[in-house]
Amino acid sequence: MKLLTLICISFVSVALPTWAGNAEAAPKGQPHERPYETPGHEPMGKPNDGVPVDRIIKVNIKETQSGYMLFEPDAIQIASGSVVRFIIINSGALDHEFMLGSFDEIAKHQQWMRKFPDMEHEYVNSVSIRSGEVEELVWQFSDATNMEFACLIPGHREAGMWGVIIVHDHLAPTRKN
Repeated sequence: MKLLTLICISFVSVALPTWAGNAEAAPKGQPHERPYETPGHEPMGKPNDGVPVDRIIKVNIKETQSGYMLFEPDAIQIASGSVVRFIIINSGALDHEFMLGSFDEIAKHQQWMRKFPDMEHEYVNSVSIRSGEVEELVWQFSDATNMEFACLIPGHREAGMWGVIIVHDHLAPTRKN
């Protein structure tokens, strides 16, 4: 009986870490599935729920001959409470994405993308933009905060595809872009 118990304990101690490691491969538990609803989450706003758009911001994606991949503009100031329609124009030769998130969320998601580079996104705080296409993302910014937008396709953020959003009433422009 003791031998059988030792065998079972040995089996579980070897198999449990393997099972836990494989749990990461499942879609459940992906970072940022609905980050704006996560308790204790850094405030970043929420998807627009029909409130009229206050501001339109065009974001161009560029790829340079020297290998840089860029968002223009790469720094955006927004008034808290604003509803913004981002129009993202991919004039580059590669497919890209535009993801909004806190600095911590973007860093965690970047690590996740390195592990699973072929992962498809269906997040309300992200859009994929094929080469030569235009996509839109409408977001309601509720709280004063600093956050990031990035392309997390492996290698793209490292090549320059990231920017910052500063959400503060005293910094935001008063006219529509």
